[in-house]
Amino acid sequence: MDRPVRTLRLPLGRPVGPVTPQWSARHRRSTLVQGIGDEGLARLQAARVLIVGAGGLGSPVLMYLAATGVGTIGISDADAVEETNLQRQIIHDEASVGVAKTESAARRLRALNSALEIRTHGWATVDLLDAVADDYDLVMDCCDSFDAKYLLGDWCAARNMALVWGSVVAMSWQVSVFWANPPDGGPGVRLRDLYPNQPLPGTTPSSLEVGVLGPVVGQTASTMATEAVKLICGFGAPLFGRVEIADARVARHDVVTFAPQAVTGS
Repeated sequence: MDRPVRTLRLPLGRPVGPVTPQWSARHRRSTLVQGIGDEGLARLQAARVLIVGAGGLGSPVLMYLAATGVGTIGISDADAVEETNLQRQIIHDEASVGVAKTESAARRLRALNSALEIRTHGWATVDLLDAVADDYDLVMDCCDSFDAKYLLGDWCAARNMALVWGSVVAMSWQVSVFWANPPDGGPGVRLRDLYPNQPLPGTTPSSLEVGVLGPVVGQTASTMATEAVKLICGFGAPLFGRVEIADARVARHDVVTFAPQAVTGS
């Protein structure tokens, strides 16, 4: 029997104030959505979200969160833009080749909405995450390696940071939400409850081996951004304790539930 889904609301680290008439007019289409309204728009403006990875997943996640009005966006990455990235990393362009992805992404977001606070960081090591932990309310895992994903998953579990997680390869993708001790007092879940152990090298195909299709990356990232908005505003049922698994090749989507496991970190 499936466990009941839960509505969760992200505690924000700074006061939620009223928005200006201009801001409300800009985001009117969002406020008309049931569950958002003026209060949800104000919460989005007050929210601070750290996106780890400004590549395939990070590009549309960053664009959609900025367009939706998330007030503070942090970008963590260590790479420079390459021409081969442009097949799927839509926040960058030909003029950005050779430029740090954080700089390229920040420039694009500021052009989209100059009222947002855009912060750039290096790669998300434990030291960096510890240094910025109090500056963000939510973390988005847009990484493309298992090492990074498990580091981020373990760190968020230890810090009790809500984590929106996504993974994509070829034409298949997965999205879930992890939170070790959510504020509703119910049981929490973390990455290792879904996948207890990091796969050994060579046991799981990578995009370098089997490729990845840009629009499929966009599907994944759009789902992740939607989950972030639901958590910030506190409506609907996020993919908490559930994982959405999709195969775009045959247009199939499944949602599978999972429960906390008695597992330890790496």
